[in-house]
Amino acid sequence: MKWLRILVLASLTLPAWADSGDEFATGKALLARVIANRPAHDLVLQARLFESRDQPVPLEVRIKNFPAETRTIYRLAHTELLVIQPQAGAPRFFLRGTGELHGAARLANLGESLVAYYDLGLGYLHWPVVSKVTEQQYRGRRCDVVETATDGEPFKRARIVIDKEYAALLRAELVDQNDNVARRLAVTSFRKVDTVWIPRGIEVAFVPGGQSLPAQEKSRIEIYDGNFSAQLPAEEFDETKF
Repeated sequence: MKWLRILVLASLTLPAWADSGDEFATGKALLARVIANRPAHDLVLQARLFESRDQPVPLEVRIKNFPAETRTIYRLAHTELLVIQPQAGAPRFFLRGTGELHGAARLANLGESLVAYYDLGLGYLHWPVVSKVTEQQYRGRRCDVVETATDGEPFKRARIVIDKEYAALLRAELVDQNDNVARRLAVTSFRKVDTVWIPRGIEVAFVPGGQSLPAQEKSRIEIYDGNFSAQLPAEEFDETKF
């Protein structure tokens, strides 16, 4: 899963509740498979961002794959966001006309939707603590479930559902500092490009504290077309131009 993929490898002290040993190694191996599951070439994806259930707006996603990182530009109306996803370290976010985003600015929403810039980074795939690895069925697929944790981020834990066969992220839940599930992401459909599966439908939801998830709290992205063997100029993705 490419444009929804990033690598965050920070050296943090493990909380006392964290497991270690074989489970930690197994979880890291599963996450490494997800991260490695990306195409070698560039992509230009045409999509619709549903800011509400019946209100789509055009969204273009431009992806430049380098050996050591992936850089993605999201173009929506007058908004242009660059997400840098390195092989080591946290994702970085740059907004055209503003520069690099830090702290709470990363939680701003894309357009009028509930999709936050932070959601597009998927940093929890490389949070340093892996506390639990289980298996389950999800939408008829055999899946591994990995739980990760970190310090110094808006969310402290994540529960990640990974398709066993295709090493694809299917679902993620983010837990906030008050131990509430605060955000949910679900990939609802895929398209195969070469040997790699990329998402075609993505839902992102904000969960109000202490509440179940109402339908009106969801936004979604639908990818309907694209150039899957593009050759994009590297200078287009230069963060100093943002």
